[in-house]
Amino acid sequence: MEQQEMRDLIISALVLAFVFAYSGIGNFEKLIFDFPIALLVISLGFILHELGHRQLARRFKCYAEYKLWKQGLLLAVLIAFISSGNFIFAAPGAVMIHPRADLWGRTASLSRRSAGLISIAGPIVNIILAVSFLVLNLVYPLTLFGTNVFQYGALINTWLALFNLIPVPPLDGSKIFAWDLKIWGAMIAVAIALLILV
Repeated sequence: MEQQEMRDLIISALVLAFVFAYSGIGNFEKLIFDFPIALLVISLGFILHELGHRQLARRFKCYAEYKLWKQGLLLAVLIAFISSGNFIFAAPGAVMIHPRADLWGRTASLSRRSAGLISIAGPIVNIILAVSFLVLNLVYPLTLFGTNVFQYGALINTWLALFNLIPVPPLDGSKIFAWDLKIWGAMIAVAIALLILV
């Protein structure tokens, strides 16, 4: 992994952890306790989500690298402040994907199916993590500073999956929707069911 890509992932994870932990100007003490837990869970859920896209794109012989989106980071912080942490904008960056050129400089464009499969990898990672956190919570509920860590992990990963499944470009949902409406509908149904469970 390139140094720049690692830096972009770390900055994005820190900002996302802040917006998930933030709950209003008057709750500074809660933010101090919630931020490390949010950072741990976000680092796992967000970074694995992006690496899921990256690895699958590379299997399709594409160039793939995570890049942060400065405006997305600023928007995430601004929306967190305006809504006192009640709404999370979770689009701090994305994996940039380009088909590789051959020796003659020719590139083949990705099919809708390939683009859909690459896009679905991230939300699937979050759904698997959310289910894993729910199972861990049933087996061994862990509370730190008044926060149920595994339930919090399930909530964050469910939200990341659900947000990314919105069928609006450049979110993952738009490419999945364009590829296969039934698969997109099944993914949305699973994410909503998880949100209700959490």
